[in-house]
Amino acid sequence: MKRKGIYRPTVEDAIEIGGIETLHPGGFALTKRTAELAQLTGGLRILDVSSGRGTQSIFYAKEFGVDVVGVDISEEMVKTAASNAEKAGLGHKVQFRIGDSQRLPFDDNSFDVVINECAVGIPDDSQNVLNEMVRVVKPGGRILIHESTWRVKLSNKEREEFAERYGTTPLELAEWLSMLDKAGVKNVVYEFDQWSKPEMFWKIRKDRDVKHWFFTMTIPEKLRTMGRILAEYGLPGVATVMKNEREFYKAVLAGKLGYSLFKGEK
Repeated sequence: MKRKGIYRPTVEDAIEIGGIETLHPGGFALTKRTAELAQLTGGLRILDVSSGRGTQSIFYAKEFGVDVVGVDISEEMVKTAASNAEKAGLGHKVQFRIGDSQRLPFDDNSFDVVINECAVGIPDDSQNVLNEMVRVVKPGGRILIHESTWRVKLSNKEREEFAERYGTTPLELAEWLSMLDKAGVKNVVYEFDQWSKPEMFWKIRKDRDVKHWFFTMTIPEKLRTMGRILAEYGLPGVATVMKNEREFYKAVLAGKLGYSLFKGEK
């Protein structure tokens, strides 16, 4: 869905502007579960789509001994990820390059496993992201994603408004399964309820155990982030992002929004 920008800065914008290292609902527990379902072992070549600052890519290489290529559309993110890999002593195991997840810069059948953690719904064409993931994985290779998922039926208007506030596009479970099928993903299994609990949405910091959304950022981090939003969007932007965050967490606490992990094969 093409976003109109009337609710910017979105929750995703605020995270990126803040420069704060965050993960996704479920935190490293979900990243580890993703790697386990992917059956990562040494010698496999992995593609991490929309790899951001490289946190998950580095985790895969360090914990499972795989070779990882991360791809992200942001040059700044790619530079940061490469620096983080070098600092971790894994520059020889993890590489990063600039690329659009809707047009992956790789040949067909190039990877043993392709993973996208929490970024299928951000680009305009989520279906094409899945299509591209299937294209570049080898026959019999594994495809894994996890994404925001509606737990209840909502009107199109409410869904669209939320997507514009959030900065990504949640879908119903059946819609994600249909898109995976359309992309050519076979033998799909998924986990939903265990990753949809509100407390899972607070587990987004790798360096501490967050027990409630309000504490996902320290006071200095909040002040720094708001300062950056103020500089880029002005006072209306600060007010907008605060409202967008409130609406996001209200949806989680009301049981409207959940989170799903999917695994399939080509």
